[in-house]
Amino acid sequence: MDDQERLRLQQEYPMWHIRRIPAMDCFMATRLGRPLTRRELFCGLHTTIMKDTYEEFEEALADQRRIEEDL
Repeated sequence: MDDQERLRLQQEYPMWHIRRIPAMDCFMATRLGRPLTRRELFCGLHTTIMKDTYEEFEEALADQRRIEEDL
C-alpha cells in the first residue's frame, strides 16, 4: 500500500486509523471514536483489523461497513 492508496482508504473509511506495519509486513486499521457495544461486537464489528494482503485488508474494511449498515 503506497501513500496514495492509504489516503484513498482513509478518505473512504474516516472512522478508522489506517496504516501499513512494515516490521510485520501487514496492514492494520484501528477504529476511532467510542468503544463498541456488546451488540456491535456480537454482530461482528471489530476495533482492530490486521491482514497480510492489501486485498484482504480492503475486503475486511468493506465487511465492517456492511455490518454497520445492517445494524
